[in-house]
Amino acid sequence: MSLSTPAPTTDLRVPANLRDVGGLPTADGRRVRAGEYLRSDAPQPGDLTTVVPGTVVDLRSTAETRGLAHPLTGVADVHAVPLGASLAPGVVAATPADERDLAWAYRLLVTEAAAEIARIVRIVARSRGPVLVHCAAGKDRTGIVTAVVLGVVGVPREHVVADYLRTNENLDRLWARLEAAGAPLPADVRGLLGVDRAALEAVLDEMEAHPSGLRGHLLAHGTDPDDLDLLTRRLVG
Repeated sequence: MSLSTPAPTTDLRVPANLRDVGGLPTADGRRVRAGEYLRSDAPQPGDLTTVVPGTVVDLRSTAETRGLAHPLTGVADVHAVPLGASLAPGVVAATPADERDLAWAYRLLVTEAAAEIARIVRIVARSRGPVLVHCAAGKDRTGIVTAVVLGVVGVPREHVVADYLRTNENLDRLWARLEAAGAPLPADVRGLLGVDRAALEAVLDEMEAHPSGLRGHLLAHGTDPDDLDLLTRRLVG
């Protein structure tokens, strides 16, 4: 079973924004283990991929999933943790463009979903097998959760942001795949689907402003300190 990120393809049956964060360096000279934490756009029935996770964290709302079973149900332990209703594509689409930007959306997310992010850290720390975290596009909600996880285990900010920005390389196929899946998208979809360094930096600055930093922010919203240590032991080698 391969857990490597698929090679680029035009086939819409292959997730457009799937990647393994393994190999990223930590501040103490170690590396994130390959094959332990993957991030992606939403899996679809009939996908062609060799990635078989043991645990899935689905960040989409119930409106987005439309009551359908997750495609990996029965294959992996699936945890539905709806994250940041303000970032669901339909909600963003209904908000006038001049009233929203990524920084606006990200601030809403971390305000609304601090407890859910703390819960996700626990799930990842205690999960079975490789864990896959995804939302609809695998860019905003997934990007913030992944940035938090990487920050907690000691990956320097520059590498966290670089991983986040990789989504911009996948936009054309991601847009096409979301449309094919029937996801609600606004007319200015190309602007919506991009990711922006300043937006992620701003929300990380906000979370790290806690007197005890990112770890303190998570602990204040329900993360167990043992889970933070377990997360590092699990992901970093």
